[in-house]
Amino acid sequence: MESLGFQGEHTGSVLCVDVSEEVIVSGGENGDLCLWNLEGKLLNKYREEGTDCTSVLLSLVKKDVVYAAFNDVLKVFNRGDMSTPTDTFTYNSDEINQIAVDEKEKYLAASDDAGEIRVIDLTEKKLFKTLKNKHTNICSSVCFRPLKPWELFTGGLDSKVIHWDFSRHKCLNMFDMNELNNPFETPDSYMVSPPFVHHLAASPNGKYLVAALENGLIAVFDSTRKHLRELFSLHTHTQGVSQVHFLSDDKFVSGGNDCCIALWDLSKSQDHPDLVLPANAHAANGTSNGISSAPDPLETKNQTMTDVCLVTKIEHTGKINWMKPFHQEQWKIIIADESNKLSIKAIDV
Repeated sequence: MESLGFQGEHTGSVLCVDVSEEVIVSGGENGDLCLWNLEGKLLNKYREEGTDCTSVLLSLVKKDVVYAAFNDVLKVFNRGDMSTPTDTFTYNSDEINQIAVDEKEKYLAASDDAGEIRVIDLTEKKLFKTLKNKHTNICSSVCFRPLKPWELFTGGLDSKVIHWDFSRHKCLNMFDMNELNNPFETPDSYMVSPPFVHHLAASPNGKYLVAALENGLIAVFDSTRKHLRELFSLHTHTQGVSQVHFLSDDKFVSGGNDCCIALWDLSKSQDHPDLVLPANAHAANGTSNGISSAPDPLETKNQTMTDVCLVTKIEHTGKINWMKPFHQEQWKIIIADESNKLSIKAIDV
């Protein structure tokens, strides 16, 4: 199912999209910000000349509020009249890659090309904290930790996933994706592409964190404890994974530069408790000359988890810039790609 609407308004590639029960908002090149109904009819439009709209967000608490990032500026709109922003925040020092809000929508976090995250107090309309000096490259993604009001996760093109207590500007944990053992043997993209972190998603119940990586892998973490713990990696994309979004506590979708969307069910991983391995399982398996004497248990684990958790795959017509699942009688995904229009695909869950 492809939607026939959502055309004729974006003048360049659509870069980002968000959806609520009533409307869809999309941002793109040339500063286009468009508000649509679910059938693809344009409701409102704003353009910021000389820039791109790189991240958008529909408020779930304040029904009529739209958040949008234009280069290093965050603007807030009332969706009934988008001719002029109601608020403008200029705290970021470089281009904003993603904006996210906490569950009560008191705080908004904006990650940027400087590797910094500005946390804005939306009630007081002022900067609350600046998180910096940990990412050494572009900070591409940010998400708040469910059920933990002072914590958030960030990922970047330094291949780091960082767990923060943003109230204290404290790094609680840091993972370098280069150090994770992902020893798939097939000659695929991860062999030559670095594990840049493009996007993060946390399950609604806080059980899982998943990271979309440039090397085609999806790193899955256990987020039930105080500190993150790596569980396994999933591999079905043949190029970089650009997007991950949860539909429920266990199911999520991933999209990538291979023009493919995959649906995963992490609950199926619990059918294989025998594959929960000690952290040094990969290193312990080799012989003294560095040649493995037996099938690598971590490779076996990752391949098995991929096989059991992968539900279905959907082919798309272009590379996925951004996407967002939503439920309207059935599960659907609104997709922004390199074209100047949005599309909707149904997905069987």
